[in-house]
Formats: sequence, C-alpha cells, structure tokens
Amino acid sequence: MESSRVLRNSSPTTLFARWGTALLRLLPAELAHDIGMWMLERDLIDILPLPSLSPLLDGLDAPVPGIGDLAHPIGLAAGFDKNARAPRGFSRMGLSFLELGTITPRPQSGNPKPRLFRLEDQNGLINRMGFNSHGAERVRSRLEKLAWNHDPVPLGINLGKNKDTSEEAAIEDYSHGLEVFAPYARYFVINVSSPNTEGLRGLANEHFLKELAFRHKKDLGKIWVKLDPDMPRKTFQSLVQALAEAGFQGLVLTNTHRVEQPEKGGMSGHPMALQANACLEWAYEVTRGSLPLIASGGILSGQDVYQRIARGASAVQIYTSLVYRGPLAVYFMLQELRNEMDLRGVKFLSDVKGSYYHESQSRSSNP
Repeated sequence: MESSRVLRNSSPTTLFARWGTALLRLLPAELAHDIGMWMLERDLIDILPLPSLSPLLDGLDAPVPGIGDLAHPIGLAAGFDKNARAPRGFSRMGLSFLELGTITPRPQSGNPKPRLFRLEDQNGLINRMGFNSHGAERVRSRLEKLAWNHDPVPLGINLGKNKDTSEEAAIEDYSHGLEVFAPYARYFVINVSSPNTEGLRGLANEHFLKELAFRHKKDLGKIWVKLDPDMPRKTFQSLVQALAEAGFQGLVLTNTHRVEQPEKGGMSGHPMALQANACLEWAYEVTRGSLPLIASGGILSGQDVYQRIARGASAVQIYTSLVYRGPLAVYFMLQELRNEMDLRGVKFLSDVKGSYYHESQSRSSNP
C-alpha cells in the first residue's frame, strides 16, 4: 500500500514537472540548461507547488565537517550554477547544500559550442564547457547582494584557474578566489580535476596542493579538493594520503570521466557510477574514514545515495539527475533512500555510513 508520504505519480505537480522536463529535453542540451537557469533565477520554480520534504527527513540528517549539519545528504554539484545566478531557486528544490562554480578569477567564455551533450539511452551527459565563467568580481558582487544565510542551506564555492594562466602561476588564481570569496562561502572546493581545461589535471599533484595548503593553512578547515576518477589506483591513493597529511578538510569524489567518444569531454551520470564508487573505496582504504568525503558522479536514485553513504561519504552531490528527473529529483531520491533504509531495517542514515566495509568483512570471514 502506498505510504502517505509518497507523492502520487499522477498528481498535477508530478505530471507538470515530468512533462516540463521532457519538453526541455527536446531542445539542445545547453539551451535547455539556460532556460532552466533563467526560470530558477526569476523564482519561477514557485509556479510548481513542490511537496514538503519534512515527512521524509526523520533520521536523514547528515553532519559534514566544515560545512554543517545538513537536513539530508543531497546537495548540488558544481557546474550547474556556475555564476551564482540562482541559489534561491535551487534551495527551493530541496537541495540541502549548494556548490557554485567553477569560478575563475577573470571572465572567460569557455569552449566553443556545442559543448554539452545528452546520452539519453544511458542517463548520462558529456560536457566540454571549459570553465565558462563571469569572473570572480562579478560573482562576488552578486553574492554580496544575495546576503546568503548558510544555516539552513550552506553554500560553497568551486574554484578554478583561467585557461590562459600557466601551471606555474595557477596557485595565484586559486589564492585569489579563496581571498575574494572568503566572506561569502561556507566552504571551498579546489577544482584540479576537470578534463576540459588544458593542463588543469596536471595540478593534481602533491607539490602544488601542499603549497596551496601552506599558503592558506589558517583556512584549511574550509577547503576541500575535487579529484578526477581517471588516475591509476596507486597514484590516486598516494595523493589522497598526501592531502590528508596536508590538512585539507576533505575530498569531493569525483569529477567527470574523460572521454573521446561519442564526443570529447567529461562524462557524467550513470555511465561513470562504477568508477566513482571505486574511487570512494580507494580513498576509504587509505583514510579509514578519517578524511571526510563527498560523493559526486553517477548518483541518480536514492539507492545510489545509499551506496555512496555506505562507502563512506558524508553527503552526495547531484547534477545529471536534475537533467533527467527534473525539479522533483531531490524529493523522489529521498523517497527512494527512505525506502531503501526501510527495506534494510535502518532508521538512521548515520548507521549506513561505512557499512559497506563492515558487511564486506563479515562476508569474507563467513564464506
């Protein structure tokens, strides 16, 4: 029998959201994204009577060190709202924390269009946006006017370098962002993992990141690092160990998977779920839960959320699921997460965290 907390599939809200999402997917991907952002920026999301999340939240609180005690574990991944245009709209969709960006010090247009592609049959995306950014000063002015209250929905800033900044000078770009946005961000994420800016992934090395940590050691409790999923395991784990020793607050795992076909760029969504899961396992193997992790990449359902928390993540971030599931994505994913927990007899999300490893040990000791 259907629970009273479940929004019926035939409700006007559900039908409106699903038809609207389907209509947007008839348009080229970046145009659809721009229309969606335009609507969110103008608070047109309020036209849709979104259901309350409150009946779903009991036991789903997710404390994340350096970010806050979140109402639930599902937040917005970087890349959707690159220029802080619509944080209010995203918070009204029910996301528990928001990561804006990637923001570069100077404005840049990014790579030539087309640069965003759907993989409809796989629930995936490929992008080669190339850090299209309004620049730090314009975004700072926007955030100053916004006067965001972080207590209900913490807001973070994802930082990158300009494409014409050399690797030798890149640290100045990141330092600039950390300084400019210090009054406006609950936390920061250092993006050295996008495949769409030449030379960027080369910055994911111990020397560069430890130098950045030394420069900003007073602020390390607010600084996370986002890694890519394409490193060999040994390289990845060595870097995770170095970042933990340097004192960074935590890791976001992971950015997109680099591909050449059917389009060149970074792949997100369901096709990269296994890689992203593996990276969580590799990181947990090194740190044994001592370094906070946020999971990103290939999270489209509540079952996916459950599996990332079970693999040691404190919270998750979504992007592609908003494209395919629309403005009710968070609501439906929380329903599915709650159902998964009920099925397994789990009342509190805190009991799920890291459980994958305990279950694996139990299986190995009882063949």
